[in-house]
Amino acid sequence: MDRREFGKLIATLRMDLDWTQFQLAEYTQADPAVISQMERGVKKHFEPDLLFRLANAFHLTTLERREFFLASSGIGEKQIVRQPSAADTTDAFDVEKMLRKLIDLAGQLRAPAFLLDVYCDVIAANRAALAFFEVPPAMLEDAARIPGGYNVIRLTFGRELVTRAHITDNWDLYAFNTMRAFREMSLRYRAKPYFQYLINAFRNPVDYPLFDRYWKLVSSMEQDKQGNFDHFAYQHSSFGPLQYASSSTVLLTPYGELFLNQYSPLDDHTAGLFEQLCLQAGPGVIRIAPWPRKSFP
Repeated sequence: MDRREFGKLIATLRMDLDWTQFQLAEYTQADPAVISQMERGVKKHFEPDLLFRLANAFHLTTLERREFFLASSGIGEKQIVRQPSAADTTDAFDVEKMLRKLIDLAGQLRAPAFLLDVYCDVIAANRAALAFFEVPPAMLEDAARIPGGYNVIRLTFGRELVTRAHITDNWDLYAFNTMRAFREMSLRYRAKPYFQYLINAFRNPVDYPLFDRYWKLVSSMEQDKQGNFDHFAYQHSSFGPLQYASSSTVLLTPYGELFLNQYSPLDDHTAGLFEQLCLQAGPGVIRIAPWPRKSFP
């Protein structure tokens, strides 16, 4: 992320809190001219203490802070991965090859698994995952025509409230964890046009009635998270009491990370359900959202 993009990120984080540049300067004990210079991409060198105060002012979680500090380095996505040369070989720039590796792995897992990008668009899902979430076929058919149609946010917070219909207790925690993951994974990309396209859609209270509430809730909660895993325990309307851990395998690419999200059962009932879903749904993976290129108005 270059200095202009980082400046846009700071402005986006500031406006998300409805602050002026003067207010942000006050909260970070910085000169208002410095904040202006940062947002315009004019300031080239950032003092560590200023970045620390900015992260505190924005109420960033631990994982969001990591993304924020990485963004401040001035290093872009394509520079993070090892560059090909005559002496070294790398598959990092072979997009289809990298994607196939994770898709093949998702198809072999004996549990629900799905592949996400940094925007939480579902790039692919194994058949067990689609069966587990009981995704209506119409949702997949309409996805290309709906802003955010491929995104996990739609499944959780869209007006259909698909997950809420199946989780009969503890849905608040499920929704909170989903929103926190979305915020953390997308932080470095919030100034990108595609993220702006998504967030404008998600803030429509008619289509996403609960989005704004949980978006703000994550930054206001004292509870923090240091790792890319979550524990879920709830009563499902179709499958009964479930307990599982959700964790991600991360693949670094020149176009942002890919996350293979997989569910690991934590009790015999959930283990039996996952095995049953795999047998009933059969092997294979369904490609859903486009990657790495995004098409949007």
